[in-house]
Amino acid sequence: MCWLRRFALCVIALALSLRAAEPVAAFSQSLSAEQKQRLGLTKLSAAQLAELDAAVGAYARGETTVAVKEAVREVEKKSEEKVQRAEKKAAVAAETAVAEYKKKQEPGVVARTLEVFKRKQEEDRRERFTAHVVGPFRGWSGGTYFPLDNGQVWRQSGTETNELPLAQNVEVEFYQSSTGYWRMKYDGAWITVKRLQ
Repeated sequence: MCWLRRFALCVIALALSLRAAEPVAAFSQSLSAEQKQRLGLTKLSAAQLAELDAAVGAYARGETTVAVKEAVREVEKKSEEKVQRAEKKAAVAAETAVAEYKKKQEPGVVARTLEVFKRKQEEDRRERFTAHVVGPFRGWSGGTYFPLDNGQVWRQSGTETNELPLAQNVEVEFYQSSTGYWRMKYDGAWITVKRLQ
């Protein structure tokens, strides 16, 4: 029985080797005329068709021919070019969108800039001066009097409280607000004041 199994295996091996020795039909010959037309193979010359058949045969056998490598390189190159074109197009679109946005925002920016400029001009035109408070200065606590070294006397109008460590002859700034009230400013804080003398 063992020899029968060996004989069967030999017959199968012989059949397979004969099949492998048979010439394989070219890829292009396995296609119908309609398929060749649809794939655009009818436009190829005989040499180009033979090269295509060789490349497909090599691919089927797992080989990589120069033609296949070149075709792959060409496809990769075209894909990369398409990606680069798409990236450039996207960059141009983004720049255009930013430019359009800036154009839309520009009137607002100009208006705000003019508003700030006008406010600064108004502040520059407002009357202001600095002077020293005569004697001890402890801040203010509602109705506080401020005698100045220039002979003027000012009084706090509101009831705000800001107690500070004792200091002598501090310099304060007086300025007229946009509403017409006078303000006294010291160390970043300010209060509304009224001139008495």
